[in-house]
Amino acid sequence: MKTIKGIPVSEGIAIGTAHIIQQEKIKIKRKKIQQEDISDELDKFDSDVKKVVKEIDNLIENYTHNQEHKEILSTQKMILKDPEFIQRVGKQIKDKLYSVEHAVSNYFSEVTSIFNKMDNEFYAQRATDYEDVAYRFLSHSLNQRKNRIVDLNEDSVLLKENITPSFVTKVFERNIKGLATVHGSRNSHSSIIARSMQLPMLAGVHNLLKEIEDGDQIILDGSEGIIIINPEKADLEKYQKLFQQEQEYKKKLDKLIDEKAVTKDGKQIKLMSNIEIPDEVQQVIHFKSEGIGLFRTEFLFIDKNKLPTEDEQYEIYKDIADKIRPENLIIRTIDVGGDKLSSILNLTKEENPNLGCRGIRISFENISVFKQQIRAILRANEHGNIKIMFPMISDVAEIIRAKKILKECRNELCTKNVNCCSDIKFGAMIEVPSAVITSDAIAEQCDFLSIGTNDLIQYTLAVDRDNEAVSQYYKACHPSVLRSIKMTVDNAHKNDVSVAVCGEMASEIRYVKLLLGLGVDELSVSPGRLLRVKNAIMNLDMKCAKELAVKALKEDSSEAISKILDRYED
Repeated sequence: MKTIKGIPVSEGIAIGTAHIIQQEKIKIKRKKIQQEDISDELDKFDSDVKKVVKEIDNLIENYTHNQEHKEILSTQKMILKDPEFIQRVGKQIKDKLYSVEHAVSNYFSEVTSIFNKMDNEFYAQRATDYEDVAYRFLSHSLNQRKNRIVDLNEDSVLLKENITPSFVTKVFERNIKGLATVHGSRNSHSSIIARSMQLPMLAGVHNLLKEIEDGDQIILDGSEGIIIINPEKADLEKYQKLFQQEQEYKKKLDKLIDEKAVTKDGKQIKLMSNIEIPDEVQQVIHFKSEGIGLFRTEFLFIDKNKLPTEDEQYEIYKDIADKIRPENLIIRTIDVGGDKLSSILNLTKEENPNLGCRGIRISFENISVFKQQIRAILRANEHGNIKIMFPMISDVAEIIRAKKILKECRNELCTKNVNCCSDIKFGAMIEVPSAVITSDAIAEQCDFLSIGTNDLIQYTLAVDRDNEAVSQYYKACHPSVLRSIKMTVDNAHKNDVSVAVCGEMASEIRYVKLLLGLGVDELSVSPGRLLRVKNAIMNLDMKCAKELAVKALKEDSSEAISKILDRYED
């Protein structure tokens, strides 16, 4: 038995069989074929391509319900059917007498090498796509099938070097028990989705693939951040008992689905959900969330080879708004940096993307793209239950400019007699220190504010939230963070504007009482955390919450504030 540690990113216990998902390079024998075998080799190539395409079609049809995953598989199919791929591999078989596997391997090595030299995240992802297709084709052709997610059963706990948000949804769809990765952080989008899906997960387990072998029995504790490899009987029994208790606790929480989030002394708190991708809407509906407080729209733009059209965006926004009606849907306009969009917007590389052209800045630099998204949102707001939120506002002039563009878009649609709700509420995200300090002026221009604590902590404390090396400096209970929240709340309330917190602080039970004590009006959390947060709200009283906030605000260190939080934990 051995125990290894990682970063706990999604709580819960998973007990199962370890399956390592690894894109191992398949060894190809570089032998040449005989001249008289060319025809047979070309036939084999044609047959293998058709079989792999059929396999992908089967995955799309029978195992994949996630739109993003379908798009990835469709892209792989296009790569296999690409005439250039067919022609170049065929030419190597005929002219150089390469075997199918040798020619295919050679082709993909050349293509991925070109992509990798481009030093661009989009092309790096394309290289990954090509490598995945090469692996899929060669493992099929040589009958060297390794672990693939569709082959695994529900007893599996997956281990992988790194993951994407779409991979997390695939794991969830397969009802696989848990997930651990070598890289990653608590606040990555993949980790946020894992929490949303209530999928036990660890990230940053550096020796994960060295210490665990395929087929080992493991216990993954997503709360404590540990993995026990081939546990002793006593540990297995202990965790089986904890797992049962966890399931019973979830059943208890399920009884709160129909309840309102009301404190013990009668204050009702609006509790909404954050979503990253449309698939999460089912969780929102299941848990009867009071709307979506943050719909991140970046999935429409990242890792794509073309911009989404206005109609494509409209369909997605309208579909979600219709599904959750009469609750509200708050759509945040695109909030990523140029580093993520450089391929589709022809941007140059930035030395420091987090301080570069991102958030509202990228929209102002690409007005046509911005207006296209706003028009799609306005059109989707047929029933008036959509609100729009602008990210990374740092100056009142920016919100005034965004309002002006919003008005222009509305006028354009009216001129064309396009059906849309004439009025739409809009708000600003408060996530940089300059926005906090000028939040009085910003609130005066808005219908609501929402504090994005993930970025607020990052920018206030100058800590890259995805950098494991400085994670110890990322402190949600730092005095500057608490005072920033309090200042924003006070300035908003002076202007009769409500304030929500949609960052991860709202999802952490430890901070719920503190945030409400600081005066925050609404909370928006990942769907998987909704009932736990509701339970916490129903077990606190506002007098106690305000007392906690007053004491915390007087402290000058995060350590002292942490001790106060400890004392006030129920």
